[in-house]
Amino acid sequence: MKLRWSAEARQQLAEARLYIENDNPTAALAVVHAIRAAAERLARFPEAGRQDPFTASRVCTVPRTPYRLHYVVAGDVIRILSVWHGARQWPPARD
Repeated sequence: MKLRWSAEARQQLAEARLYIENDNPTAALAVVHAIRAAAERLARFPEAGRQDPFTASRVCTVPRTPYRLHYVVAGDVIRILSVWHGARQWPPARD
């Protein structure tokens, strides 16, 4: 399966890296690696995540991190919609 990242997910991943990097550059690289590895596993096992009860997406917890990937499967494409920190409200508040 093909893996695609939304612009929002790419931005969230960059923001997470920058935030963690301020305190610990090594940890920032480890977290980004774990997030990317989880996404790659989804390419092999697209149904690994659970169905999100609030949206039409699926959710995959990134092991050993507080992050979750929200994604959808469409044909042979997995689209990562967001990289979400577990301490943040889900679903996000809409204006």
